[in-house]
Amino acid sequence: LGVQVGQSITIINPAGRTTPFGTVPREISYEVAAIFEVGVYDYDKAFVIMPIERAQVLMLLGDEVGIIEIKTENPDKVNEILAPLLPKLENKGLIVDWKSMNASLFEALAVERVAMFVVLSIIVLVAVFNILSSLIMLVRAKTRDIAILRTMGASRKSLLRIFMTVGLLIGSSGIVLGLILGAIFLYFRQSVVNFIQLLTGQNLWDPSIRFLTELPSRTDPVEVLAICGLALLFSFLATLYPALKAASTDPVQVLRYE
Repeated sequence: LGVQVGQSITIINPAGRTTPFGTVPREISYEVAAIFEVGVYDYDKAFVIMPIERAQVLMLLGDEVGIIEIKTENPDKVNEILAPLLPKLENKGLIVDWKSMNASLFEALAVERVAMFVVLSIIVLVAVFNILSSLIMLVRAKTRDIAILRTMGASRKSLLRIFMTVGLLIGSSGIVLGLILGAIFLYFRQSVVNFIQLLTGQNLWDPSIRFLTELPSRTDPVEVLAICGLALLFSFLATLYPALKAASTDPVQVLRYE
């Protein structure tokens, strides 16, 4: 609305008092004492907070209220907390928790989370194929060296360990670097979005579509560890074929024409 602190706004209640000439809407002017932002677009664009007595006067409620809001210390257990109230308020009131109020938002986030998981899995697979191709080329380039090591007494198991160690070191280095870059991008996520918007000239994060005014972030340590473990497992699997290829090198065939 472009209203600043100290200015006034007029709120109209269409359901005003009934007079012989019809219903007269109630109009009351209020001074803006503060402007709040909770980060949820639907709340920030339409909610006004005022003393309950003034709200009752505006809405012609007398000494009654329309809604009672309860804040819990553990929102994830809201169903267990509200369970004792259900039989007491049966046929007298309706209980709506935060999950049902924001069901559409959670459904959109669930779909986006699945889509992002698929995309990121494909990226991890591409990285694994890069490790695989690099090790295969390394084995081809070091074929003569591998043959010399075999003639000097190196066993197949030792060659397996060498190339598996190289592959795991590459994968581990990528995981550590990815964690560092991920933490940096998460910390400066909104700045990154603003920078991309500045470069492209497009609004990438419209609160009216995204529901939230800023890009949220909540890191789950269990998911991070699971992703790191999965990436490390893929890196290990990618080393098996090149390592077996190196271990099966026949020094006689390689050094025949040396």
